[in-house]
Amino acid sequence: MPYADQRVATTLVVAAVIRDETGRILLARRLAGAHMGGLWEFPGGKVHAGESPAAGLERELAEELALEARVGAPLTFAVHEEPGLRVLLLFYDAAIGGSDPKPLEGQEIAWVAPEDLRSYATPPADAELVELLIRGRTG
Repeated sequence: MPYADQRVATTLVVAAVIRDETGRILLARRLAGAHMGGLWEFPGGKVHAGESPAAGLERELAEELALEARVGAPLTFAVHEEPGLRVLLLFYDAAIGGSDPKPLEGQEIAWVAPEDLRSYATPPADAELVELLIRGRTG
């Protein structure tokens, strides 16, 4: 491990794979000033202390995209490390009901066919999931 500094706390982050009725997947673009700004990601965010991963994901989707989500099964996970940062990222299947996503933080969103996912620059931690989705090995 290149950054195996045990003094760095691990941040738990959750993200959703949300599909529309045609199988396209929802991506959100990180704001320009954010860490890894401009990259496309599966929507989600940090889990708060005392919060379950599923509850954290439901909260994040409501706060960022005004979505009521039903969090399903975990799909995979990833660990991202860089100096001073360690993130454990849990990816879940999720369904939304009723309303379309509304980007409440000014971010762009896109519905992307699985075979087109490589056209969207994503954070390194998302790479394995992108490949699984392209190969149809999830959901």
